[in-house]
Amino acid sequence: MKFKTKTKDLKEVVLSVSRAVDVKPSTPSLQGLYIKVEDGSCEVIGSDLDLVIKAKLSVDSMVDGECLVNARILSEVVRKMSSGEIVFSDLGNEVMIEADKSEYKLRKLDHLTYPKALLENSFEQENSQKLAPFELFTALRKVGIAASPEGGKPILTGVFFDNDGEKTTLVSTDSYRLATNIISNLPIDDAGIVSYRSLNETIKLFEDNEQDIYINSTERELHFYNEKYYTSVRKLEGNYPEYQALFPKENVFSIEVDKKKILESLDRSTVVAEGFIPVTLKVVDENNLNISSTNKDIGGGVEEIDINILGLEVGDVTDFQISFNPNYLIQGIEVLDGNKAFLRFSGNDKPAVIQGEEETYQYLLMPVRTNE
Repeated sequence: MKFKTKTKDLKEVVLSVSRAVDVKPSTPSLQGLYIKVEDGSCEVIGSDLDLVIKAKLSVDSMVDGECLVNARILSEVVRKMSSGEIVFSDLGNEVMIEADKSEYKLRKLDHLTYPKALLENSFEQENSQKLAPFELFTALRKVGIAASPEGGKPILTGVFFDNDGEKTTLVSTDSYRLATNIISNLPIDDAGIVSYRSLNETIKLFEDNEQDIYINSTERELHFYNEKYYTSVRKLEGNYPEYQALFPKENVFSIEVDKKKILESLDRSTVVAEGFIPVTLKVVDENNLNISSTNKDIGGGVEEIDINILGLEVGDVTDFQISFNPNYLIQGIEVLDGNKAFLRFSGNDKPAVIQGEEETYQYLLMPVRTNE
């Protein structure tokens, strides 16, 4: 195998596909990028079995062939190569990469051990639907903040696509908070539960690409592709929690606050909170809210911001206070659309619901207990 192409084109493809490769894979072959050259086209494949990324680029093909190269090392070499043209050659047990006055030889992995299923097309293209990506990708980013990180309970690392006619509610939770976002006209109705990490990598791949994007859902995977890139995201097995019952049936009162001002106040509070000590919100009167945090090893501070109390027949809520994880609170407010944030309360021991000016998004946040 031997081909020539522009360094920047190969760099873009190799770095993009490498994001699917686990640094400590279950089998040695999965630490590699599978590279295949045929008829002037180069295809690069990487996977951790949960996520598959494929990319194609046009090359000046001198000798067709295929090989498997360590993804981490290849990415670093290609990333640091000078601009211009790059030549990639298979020398038998090694591959040689040449650009300008640089020349590197890397040991190959055995491409015959690479899982054959990753090389094949696992869906029927005629069942694909054209995707309007902006609404979906934006909604996924908003709900994804509440997904459990990898290593947690598997079902909670995913986003649940809850279909109801022409509307789909995207849901994620890590059991401390829950985020939902309603979108319209998603062209598939059987997406199920999909890893947010894999979806986020898919978003990064396609969000700045102007080509048409297509989506396809099979029994075990969700597929996204255009003319250059392809991702396959494995669906998670299991039943998602009954999230609707977690939202309070009624709100006692709501607070309307300027989004920018509360975020600035919370940001200053986290200097002493250090990201894990709770911040306490306390209603001073119908027009003022205190935000405080105390770290016994450092000190503390109090912020006061303007608010409006909303609600029918709201009694005196002076001195109402509730505490939250500061990072979780900031993340829920940051993603809101518009200039206003609405915090809806049902009691200081019950979860609060945070919304922006668009009511399609809801962020449910559990309070935390303090020693006060």
